[in-house]
Amino acid sequence: MNRVVVVGGGFAGYCAALAARRAGAEVTVVARAPGATALYAGAMEVVDDLDLVLKTEPHHPFTRLGLDPVRIATELDTAIQALHLALEKGGLKFEGGWRTRGLYADIHGVARPGNLVPSTVAGGELRALAGRRVAVVGVPQVGDYDAASTAEALKELYGIEAFAEDVSIPDLPASASLTDLYGRRAPALKKARAASLAYPPGFTGLPPDSFELLASPPSPHGWRLQQTIGLGAVRAEVKAFESEGGRITSAQAGDRAFRADAFVLATGHHIGGGIRGGRKAVEPLLGLGVFHDGRTVESGGARLRHLEYLDAGAELRSGLMTDNRLRPLDDEGRVPYTNLFAAGAVLGGYDYAGSCGFGVPMLTGWLAGAYAAKAV
Repeated sequence: MNRVVVVGGGFAGYCAALAARRAGAEVTVVARAPGATALYAGAMEVVDDLDLVLKTEPHHPFTRLGLDPVRIATELDTAIQALHLALEKGGLKFEGGWRTRGLYADIHGVARPGNLVPSTVAGGELRALAGRRVAVVGVPQVGDYDAASTAEALKELYGIEAFAEDVSIPDLPASASLTDLYGRRAPALKKARAASLAYPPGFTGLPPDSFELLASPPSPHGWRLQQTIGLGAVRAEVKAFESEGGRITSAQAGDRAFRADAFVLATGHHIGGGIRGGRKAVEPLLGLGVFHDGRTVESGGARLRHLEYLDAGAELRSGLMTDNRLRPLDDEGRVPYTNLFAAGAVLGGYDYAGSCGFGVPMLTGWLAGAYAAKAV
């Protein structure tokens, strides 16, 4: 049985661990702390137009896999099916798939797209609410959420017949915020004047015909997801790797050495520490190559720094480049370690706040875990 160590406790690391275990490997996940996964608003965007990405974005992680659209679609279907089962087993049920995308309102009444959403959010798909009266539940004690303005936005922007309905929760602390609602049982409305009820996120035990709104990060949706995917991870910070003969032999965390046959680097971007910013972006653990639009950030020079000044998102598109089996490259474009794989936001070539924000960690994590399980 192959042993696989996944470094990183976010969504990419979780998908890698799922795939590696499915392939029969013994898996250890080592996580320093929750990553950017804990900050998501509640709706996962997987991919908008797969064919367009493959045709027009040569440095996108999907394109670099070298797989045709049918194979990528098959892998996404398999990964999502496994995710549904694993997350539900962990107590968090999701709905949806990568082929369809819905629109779901956030706490401000603004629509956000999503392919996969928690089952507590799914009932709020805006197009399905057409023609239904929706009561937006407000809590007067909460100062950072206004149900009346949310209802008004739903009405003006999307034609939803929405109105505010306040429910008082007297035992909330003074100057309460949405975070103080987390884990409380959803209060029932006294008057059933609506076909659907829209609750601010965080409550448990929602009544029938109700749903949660999405939230601005950090959100209860992110906390729930991170708590679920973080189960079973070893809390430790990997500071270095040991290697021999072009292969990684162990990940070093303090006085602990995690030895394995293969390793998956799912350390995230700036938040997770997988890429360290500054005058020149670097990968801090192994000194792997960091690329922007197919060129090393070092060769980008002043032009890249000026681009980053003009566009704050440009730096976030820099990251590792991999071969078609997700093995990261060095500055010379070579594979320095044959049993090291990379996945998720540590990869460059895409905007992880965009339409593939969860698709890249999902697919690259899934494939990296599968490749790692078979590495000899």
